[in-house]
Amino acid sequence: MKTSTIALPLAILAATSPVAFSALEEQDKQGLRHLDKGKDKTCLKAKMRTSNDYEGKVKGTVKVCFNNPLGDDTGSFTMKVNGLPALIAGGVHIHSGTDCADAGLQGGHWWTTGQLSDPWFNMASPLAPTGTGYSTDEDGEGVAYFFFNNGYGYDDNKGHAVVIHDEVAPPLGNGDYARIACGILQ
Repeated sequence: MKTSTIALPLAILAATSPVAFSALEEQDKQGLRHLDKGKDKTCLKAKMRTSNDYEGKVKGTVKVCFNNPLGDDTGSFTMKVNGLPALIAGGVHIHSGTDCADAGLQGGHWWTTGQLSDPWFNMASPLAPTGTGYSTDEDGEGVAYFFFNNGYGYDDNKGHAVVIHDEVAPPLGNGDYARIACGILQ
């Protein structure tokens, strides 16, 4: 993957530190290595494909694992997907729906209301310390690696939709944050 000048998750768009950028690049590299490991009983995968009238041809994988020592409901989220718009920062989240046929069936963000707040907003929060965003290179390959806690563990996240959103809307980006890809956690 070629590195872009905006290859930063939305969680740290405001951070301009080269140290923060290098740490996140290494975090992405480490996370992508986890995609290639064997079947794990604590991990779910979603095959990501184009959805909701997006014109690109999206293909790739999201892997969500719940073997985190911070607790049963704390997961790691790894994404490697091609066919996304080039040089953008967008969001990727687990949604309440269980079908990718259209935006209505994909539902909204999946989290228990017993949590402090919705962890699926891209900015850093206690429930998603590095945010829940992805970035793409000039070829449209998107990567993400982050930790999250949506209040649900492996069993309650299984069968739910993972949605990739287009570039964030102004003033942080130039997109409309549309839903452009979807997959079901299996």
